[in-house]
Amino acid sequence: MRRSPGSAAGDEAVSEPTASPLPPIRTLAEESARQVTTRPDAEPRIAVAAPESLTALHARQAPQKDHLCGAFWGSIALQAAGFTSIGDELVDQDMVARESRTTLNEGDPYPSLPPGVESRTDYRLELPHVDPARSGTAAPPLREAIARCSGGELTPLPIAGPWTARSVIELVRLAGRHDPRALLIANLRTGYLWGSKSSSKFLADYLADGRATGREPDWDVGHFVSIVCAIERGRRALIGILDTYPSLGRLGYYLQPAEAVAAGLDRDGSGAGGVLCVCGSRAAAGLASDLRQGGFDLRDWDNGSAS
Repeated sequence: MRRSPGSAAGDEAVSEPTASPLPPIRTLAEESARQVTTRPDAEPRIAVAAPESLTALHARQAPQKDHLCGAFWGSIALQAAGFTSIGDELVDQDMVARESRTTLNEGDPYPSLPPGVESRTDYRLELPHVDPARSGTAAPPLREAIARCSGGELTPLPIAGPWTARSVIELVRLAGRHDPRALLIANLRTGYLWGSKSSSKFLADYLADGRATGREPDWDVGHFVSIVCAIERGRRALIGILDTYPSLGRLGYYLQPAEAVAAGLDRDGSGAGGVLCVCGSRAAAGLASDLRQGGFDLRDWDNGSAS
């Protein structure tokens, strides 16, 4: 059930998306492409998969509450599709956390946070605590919660791999082609990524010859982010990431080599990573067919969180 923004009870009433400090993803991708292209005769190809309202919704909710990274993106997927409340309840991180059976870390929260980020525990709902090794959000109940809360209007397609630089690029292309409003929720290991403050020069050098190396990773945890664009030049590509923490990159947006994103999803072949491609249900069958034809494995994965 949909309601106009602000009609739900509670002190976090949702309003219409307002101007975000970040421009829309298409604009961000075009700006990024200009910054990392060093030769005027080598214009990169850009693919985008993101709802138009994504950066505005992100600015209103970020940073995530502790351990709710999966629920953060689930709530944004629902809000981007027009679901601001269900019945009398606000659609927010807490609601999606409850619906996806998210669990909290009963220990010290700081090892799971990026350096310098303060713990955020202003939960609206009471959520269960478990051993740190099992806390967080498992992919299958998150997928089910998004579909259920949208009344079947959204279909999150679970993609368990295989993960290569080329498959990550192709996923962005296919998702954006079938549903321009698709949201790619990636469950990866951050320790495989370059640091989010890697300079445009390093990124440009990487696109030019593949030999550049970026900064060390900001942190090393299992995490949910959104893959929003691909900037491809020749045989290499940079992937645009939108994170739940605005302290990373440019207010949460940063670029990564496609190989690094693939490695974060693959997690050394452990099968613990994957992507939920949240699309409109009318687009789901065609997108799923093309994904399977492209060699993608459409199934759930086990990231180790209790479910």
